[in-house]
Amino acid sequence: MKIKTAKIHSISKISFIVLIIAFIAGYFLYIRPNRIPPLNIPMPGNEIPEIDYKVTAKFDNLPVEAMVYRFIKPKNIDIEIKSLAKIFGLKGEMEYQPIWRTYLIKEKIDEKYYRALEYEIDTGRWHYEDSKGLDNDDPQNLPSDEEAKKIALDFLKKNGLYDKRFIYCAVTDSSSGDKITNDYKVHHKNVYFYPEIKGKPVYGVSRIIVVVGDNGKIVEVYKWYKEVEEYKKVKIMPAEKAFEKVKNRKSSNSINPMAKSATIKEVFLAYWEDAGTIEEQPYLQPVWVFAGEAVTEDGKVEKFDAVVPAIE
Repeated sequence: MKIKTAKIHSISKISFIVLIIAFIAGYFLYIRPNRIPPLNIPMPGNEIPEIDYKVTAKFDNLPVEAMVYRFIKPKNIDIEIKSLAKIFGLKGEMEYQPIWRTYLIKEKIDEKYYRALEYEIDTGRWHYEDSKGLDNDDPQNLPSDEEAKKIALDFLKKNGLYDKRFIYCAVTDSSSGDKITNDYKVHHKNVYFYPEIKGKPVYGVSRIIVVVGDNGKIVEVYKWYKEVEEYKKVKIMPAEKAFEKVKNRKSSNSINPMAKSATIKEVFLAYWEDAGTIEEQPYLQPVWVFAGEAVTEDGKVEKFDAVVPAIE
């Protein structure tokens, strides 16, 4: 009888150990790789003021679930880099930089490196630069904002570099000097393209930047986003609960620290692309955005928005 009882205990222990091993294996093989990690949104550098927010935005009929997108790891990296080098007419050897996990192609002209392409193997983001064109401080024929926008868009579309998600466009100047001292000079036009996904804007680092120089020459291009695919729909935090985080100064809030009053005029769902690698943050996640206007101590009215991760 004692032997039989010992056998039962032994079998129970073995079964328990097998279950533990199965759980650990399941965690590392399925649960951990597929769990959605917390979204860390950078907090503003300035202190967020203590404010009793007025609300004119409606909180009814807001989503209770949202699609999460999975970032896609780059494939056929060697082919893509060679294709990009061909687009920019770059001639040079491709070298791997293990510290930065990037590939670099540099082109030497008159014994100096003037043009280069750098490609991140963990994200598929890349950057092309023509330093000679960027260093031209006295352009004679810079395009207007609208011309620069057309030049940039035509270049991206012609070379298969345009993603139709990037529908928002803004143009800024790279300049020096000051209009007051009469030495203000515009050197380049920076054309920014920002994305949306299924009608929702994408915040964070996601963008394409094309820098247009003298005579409409392309002198710099950034592909600063990761490719995505649908992952799954998940339940999200109610907007009312997310707003509590805004009121308790636990959101990424662009409000002026000198604001004395503020009104939330709009609440909507958006997405946030993290700046890190796919291993660090595998998913494009939804966020709640609370947009409004603030009045500062000197009476100025300024727009602001507060962003809160939508997944608890």
